[in-house]
Amino acid sequence: MATITFPVPSTTTSRFAVAATSIPGDPAALLRAAAGPYQAHIAGRLGTPQLQVAREDLGRLRWDPGLVKAPRPEDRQLARAFNDAEQFAVVTAFAPVTDQPRAVQVARAAAYAIAEATGGIAADLVTGHVLPPSAQERTRFVLADRWLGDVLPPFRANGRCTAADPGMDPEGVNGCACVRLRTRGLRRFGLPELQIAGVACPHDLAALNVLRTTARRLLTGHWSWLATGPAVGDRTIPDVLDLTPTDFNDFWGTTRRVPLTPPSPFQVHLSSLTSRLIAFGPPTDFEGTVNDWLWGDPLPLGMHDYQEPAETRLPKAA
Repeated sequence: MATITFPVPSTTTSRFAVAATSIPGDPAALLRAAAGPYQAHIAGRLGTPQLQVAREDLGRLRWDPGLVKAPRPEDRQLARAFNDAEQFAVVTAFAPVTDQPRAVQVARAAAYAIAEATGGIAADLVTGHVLPPSAQERTRFVLADRWLGDVLPPFRANGRCTAADPGMDPEGVNGCACVRLRTRGLRRFGLPELQIAGVACPHDLAALNVLRTTARRLLTGHWSWLATGPAVGDRTIPDVLDLTPTDFNDFWGTTRRVPLTPPSPFQVHLSSLTSRLIAFGPPTDFEGTVNDWLWGDPLPLGMHDYQEPAETRLPKAA
């Protein structure tokens, strides 16, 4: 079996920003008065590299608020307001990779607390997405809580693709190759990002769900490796992953198990594009295109039509 080797950094950086009409000169003071399940963590880390907070004005930013987008149509108004803002509080977490995911959860909890105190809008500068208003960080880590930047491109919605529905026209299975999906967020956990390309629009949801499942499987194995091996250096993994319904459910963090038919493992093949990007697709012995694989029998049926369970949505602040 072939393998893939990639470097694992000793530390990773995550950044969150809050846009508001008025940000105090010392936004850290807002965190000292914050309550909630992360209060002790915030207090213990504030002022260290693991949790830094600074006020930044539009004229002196080293990042572009206009690049922050809406992950879902219902977030577009929030994104426009964020893009037009002139005052920001930026939360930075520079933490050991072995301190994940707690370090990024504490940082995002701090951003939510500042957004609540200022009536502002929080955004994740790693994924480039605004975050839901009035949300709070749950105490357990759920990868589906907007950690991956995993959204579908709106190709069909804006008329750029006219590929046939393969359910109505079997020739439509390979009707186009419009979609490329890539994670933006695994790097903060010390992993390369994941990508699948050449996907036909009718199979975009299946591709997205395989991406999510693969990310969860890689992350589970990565944390096990970090717990038992060296904290830094190169890591070598097999280029074939066996994915199961458990991996799919673990991504959502749902207590209501998602029924996948058939409930059997399936394989993905990994290939290294760069040291920071891994592509995945069908096993090497699969005869057909990536779209034949996404549409055909190897994948459980639930991969084709499952968006998200309501219980995985980020909880609202009280």
